[in-house]
Amino acid sequence: MSKYHRAFKLYLAKLSQHQSSRMIARQFGVDSRQVRYWSQVYRIHGESSFLHKQMPYTQSFKLKALKTMHMNEWSLTYTSAYFDLSSSGILFQWQKLYACEGISRLKPQKKGRPRMATHSSKTKPAEQMTEKELREELEYLRAENAVLKKLKALAQAKQEQIKKKR
Repeated sequence: MSKYHRAFKLYLAKLSQHQSSRMIARQFGVDSRQVRYWSQVYRIHGESSFLHKQMPYTQSFKLKALKTMHMNEWSLTYTSAYFDLSSSGILFQWQKLYACEGISRLKPQKKGRPRMATHSSKTKPAEQMTEKELREELEYLRAENAVLKKLKALAQAKQEQIKKKR
């Protein structure tokens, strides 16, 4: 989700066609470079600006944007405006990732934390387990037992404190 609504960006981009970007920036509390960028996007795409249809951006789209910029010797800002990206910073990140780690790093990454591995509640019968698996299970059960004992002791201590207060 972008910080500014599409209608606001279009309004400022249209204003900047006739007024100075610095004056507009001061009036609306926006960075003047941002206003110039929105103006450039508006000049290229017109009323269909700021739609960002391809979210998240595909690996092929990222590569196409980088190759187009390199072949035409465009700036980051102009290329970002040409491809209607939300900011030129996105293209800079793609360029950096591509330079360091190649095309594989342009593939969209999953966001958020990875899921926790769950221990299966169904265990094999002891006869089918190897000695290593038996030792691991014994260690796990001992740790679980220690935690439960500690929890019980804490609960008892809390009960005793409540009794003392009465």
